[in-house]
Amino acid sequence: MLAATGLVTLDPEEDTTRYTPAEAYPEPEAEPEPAPAPAAQQQPALAPEQSVVAEQKDFADLYREANVPTVSYSAEKLLKLMAGLESMPMEVRKQAIKAMDDADETWTVDDSVLDAQRKVKALAIAKQKIAQQVASALQNADREIAAIHAEEQDKSAQVRKQIAELTALLDRGVARAAQQTADVRAAARTNQEAGERESARLDAEMNRLGQIVITFSGQSQVQK
Repeated sequence: MLAATGLVTLDPEEDTTRYTPAEAYPEPEAEPEPAPAPAAQQQPALAPEQSVVAEQKDFADLYREANVPTVSYSAEKLLKLMAGLESMPMEVRKQAIKAMDDADETWTVDDSVLDAQRKVKALAIAKQKIAQQVASALQNADREIAAIHAEEQDKSAQVRKQIAELTALLDRGVARAAQQTADVRAAARTNQEAGERESARLDAEMNRLGQIVITFSGQSQVQK
């Protein structure tokens, strides 16, 4: 209807004949909540190779890892449609989109809202993983630094027994420990900054997708 009036332009490559209703994708069973750990107990850190934050990971990969099912009319498509109608007041825009929904049995706004909710949840899980990676990297760095210092102290104790002939070795060891400590701290700081940047990127996408939920589900806030 809107295309006929020139308000929007349909994508000729978009296949609207294949439609899988949202009901065909049952919600995954909720996993039981783990028992809360004591406040003083620190969560075990991930291995160093698992603690590196991967930046600019494709959103589609994040959704696939979270088993977000595909729908006929995705949240991104609805956002694009809303952007095409941005000259209209919001209420008129909503009425126009709902009119298109009523006129086309291959998709529903509810499916797009559910798609947005699922993707926001997937992004929130990805943020939690980033936080765990950053925390683990910092814990690993602290342990590595402590190990470096412990090793250096042991070497220093041995060197001091032979201070006259091993002074040069002691100096080299101290310098090496200082450099290793600086390298470890720099790597941990770089990883933390990567986590902050990626978390901010995910926040931006969550807020963008959250417009669907706020607009069509009546919720005033999307849980992160």
